[in-house]
Amino acid sequence: EFYGINGQRWKLIYKASRDSFDMQAFHRHCDDIGPTMTVVQSKDGYLFGGYTSVPWASALGSQKNDPTAFLFTLVSPVVESGTKFACIKAGTNAVFHSFSCGPAFGTGYDLIISNDSDTNMDSYCNFPHSYVDHLGHGTLTFTGSVHFKTADIEVFTQA
Repeated sequence: EFYGINGQRWKLIYKASRDSFDMQAFHRHCDDIGPTMTVVQSKDGYLFGGYTSVPWASALGSQKNDPTAFLFTLVSPVVESGTKFACIKAGTNAVFHSFSCGPAFGTGYDLIISNDSDTNMDSYCNFPHSYVDHLGHGTLTFTGSVHFKTADIEVFTQA
């Protein structure tokens, strides 16, 4: 129902704690598959992520449009659970594809997951750029800070 369709089924296709936090593993499991729902757990215990209907790809830095894409929070330091954030301009630059990173949403990297995100602070939220911040919390929305480490990353596709 969170996604908007009752009775839907999702299948786990990538789990960083099982498959590796190396983004080559993310691309091996997720490229050419869509739609996907990405759920990130930060080391601080916050849960958030994004949805895109566009299949992921190991491109050399490529922006993709997706009018159905959105970001969301499930557990946040500043906003209610289940809050969704839509793209500003009908899905323009909704996702970013690159072999050097994992899931990335927005042209200004509203949300980007780095390689080996469990051991470094290179993942970050530069929100809002391509997505609407209708609550006004900006970069604090997802983890309470700009940079974060991940405890896990899960990517699901519709079964």
